Amino acid sequence: MHPENFNSGSDQGQNLTTMEAFKHYEIRHCIDADTLSPVYEAWDTKLHRVVAIKRLSNLGGEFDAVLKQARTAAGLLHAAFVKIHALEEVDHDIYIVMEMVQGQTLGQWMKEHQGQENLALIHIKQIAAALQEAHTAGLIHGDLQPTNLMVDAAGKIRILNLGFTTHYDPHVVKNVAEIDPQASIAYLAPERFSEQAATAASDVFALGTILYQMLLGATPFSNLRGLVLVAAQAQTASEQWAWPTSVSSASRDLILGMTKRDVSKRLNWQQVQDECQKLVVKESPSSSVSQSKIHALQLHLDAQARRRRWRYGLVLAGLLCVGGMVIWQAKPNWAQIAKALKPYSESVELGQGMQALAMYDKLGKLDEATAHFNTVLEHDANNARAAAGLSIVYSYRLRSNSRDVVWRGRALASAQQAINLNPDLAITQIAYALALDPHGQFDTVMAAVQKAKKMEPNNLLAWQTEVRTYLIARQFEATIKSADSALKLFPNDWLIPNLKGIAYMNQAKYQNAEAIFRGNVKTHPDVMLSYNFLSMALEYQGRIEESLQVLQQGLQVRSDVNLYGRLGEIKFSQGDFVAAADAQEKAALGNPQNYENWVGLANALIQLPDRKVDARKAYEKARKLLEDRLEQRPSDGWLMVTIAMIHVRLGEGKTSLPLLDKALALAPNNPDVHFQAACAYELMGLRTSALAEIDKAKQLGFSEAKIRSEPILKELLKNM
Repeated sequence: MHPENFNSGSDQGQNLTTMEAFKHYEIRHCIDADTLSPVYEAWDTKLHRVVAIKRLSNLGGEFDAVLKQARTAAGLLHAAFVKIHALEEVDHDIYIVMEMVQGQTLGQWMKEHQGQENLALIHIKQIAAALQEAHTAGLIHGDLQPTNLMVDAAGKIRILNLGFTTHYDPHVVKNVAEIDPQASIAYLAPERFSEQAATAASDVFALGTILYQMLLGATPFSNLRGLVLVAAQAQTASEQWAWPTSVSSASRDLILGMTKRDVSKRLNWQQVQDECQKLVVKESPSSSVSQSKIHALQLHLDAQARRRRWRYGLVLAGLLCVGGMVIWQAKPNWAQIAKALKPYSESVELGQGMQALAMYDKLGKLDEATAHFNTVLEHDANNARAAAGLSIVYSYRLRSNSRDVVWRGRALASAQQAINLNPDLAITQIAYALALDPHGQFDTVMAAVQKAKKMEPNNLLAWQTEVRTYLIARQFEATIKSADSALKLFPNDWLIPNLKGIAYMNQAKYQNAEAIFRGNVKTHPDVMLSYNFLSMALEYQGRIEESLQVLQQGLQVRSDVNLYGRLGEIKFSQGDFVAAADAQEKAALGNPQNYENWVGLANALIQLPDRKVDARKAYEKARKLLEDRLEQRPSDGWLMVTIAMIHVRLGEGKTSLPLLDKALALAPNNPDVHFQAACAYELMGLRTSALAEIDKAKQLGFSEAKIRSEPILKELLKNM
């Protein structure tokens, strides 16, 4: 532990002597500061041995459970487990005093022994046997990776952090975003990305990935990072990994058996051991050394330890002389030292931010991503990746339930910063593309997307942005074509199929769209967008009751303002204006910056005799939001026709007419604009114009069922 990490400049050894539990340990330095539970090397002055002390903090309600697991881990017998010497409790933190393993991490071992199949299988068999014992005792590792495995001086495998890596707080086990991204994602089983807790099967998957790395020198997606790595890991089967001929068919079959996507078909620990036993040629430890070498190594380590103790003694003496008064007056304790030494890791923060971003449709994930990216920028204001990540957060907020046009300005500012800092990153180009307006800057957006794809051809976010851009630009055939190409790479993605389904909706291919949305609801039941558009596809086919059932199904999963908005629209079309107003009010209050919610609320309220004043207020709120939008997008026909309709509702027909003409000129091929114009003309009594716009909307593929269910047009359509 370096002097700058001490409380008030004092040496941590001096602090420990004030506590009964730690008075005989001399803390030397922090050997693992990049995790949420730092590990310190210490000298046990009683038994004259080097030990490791691991701190587990912020346990909350998990304290008793973690303590119980630590006690269970201390009782494990397999030689692969690190021996636990003592457990101490200080200020609701747990300190684990354990054996200091001398050797190298498995990752370091791999550099010297890559592709040595027999040695790799020996290690895998040892790990499998040890973890079988642990799982029988009720312990799951949950973070099995080369940094948590060591090869000791005798060439034997050792397992670190068993029972301690998945319990930093009550939510960590179920929250992928909290796991060390740069070290852990590559070893996570697909089910972990659905926020499932770690299991024996997920540990088997991790060990299968480690075996793959031992033989090939890299994990399956070693060229990917962050959000793209999350997508690849979550959506790809191990059969799709690269399998060079250097890997024997037997080892390949073993790895495939350990990494099956279907958990029920994955090998168990006994089967892994049995398969390894069949393949092992000679049962001998890797990098084995003679006893004389072990003895020489131990003498060397002891000499180093003595030299370190002498140096620390001199440093301590100097510190005591200079800061004696401070030490005398201070009342240090271990908990304060631990708090002061909380580590910061740029890679951890960036990775956790990208993981949270990958699940942005889930509640709270955008807030998590923002916190992580801001932490990086606080330490390094010129970090291009963090600036780009923050820009993407802002762009997603613009499109989310908390939609507010202010996010576009923030997104663009952060994207420009990222581009200026480093334009040669895929993420900076993607951030820039997402921050721009595809309506008016299509070519610029697409150029940025293509740059990102060229840099990282398998970047999921780049593909999603390309499909989204084509859709917003109303290039529906290009949308579908791009989506089909993307889905070959990312068959389990939830967003791209939805975008493809929306393209079909705009082409009036409602059955095609329905099939896509139904499939997405089945495979991704927590994605609200799928319920929203499935309901719409059914409504446009005249299947209103089914549409309502889908909305109710989605709202049982999670309260969502968009689903309430859709519910309000359907209730409005059924003439149930009280229910429509209730649903639209939930939508408007849930997202007060979305003009569509206020329009929907106003349309329902105006039908209720005693709510006319409230309706007018809602229309005024919607108009103000629309005017702000139109300042940024003056050529958007949909915004223009919507604000024209509001003017009609407010009795300002003369103001509405030129706006309607302009909207139709701006969007001559948009059936939604023609339908909205028809409603506006009918409200003004201009039935000839209304009928003309209805015909045009039909020609462009607008739903006949939707037209006939519109209350404004019912009188007009009686004789048609």
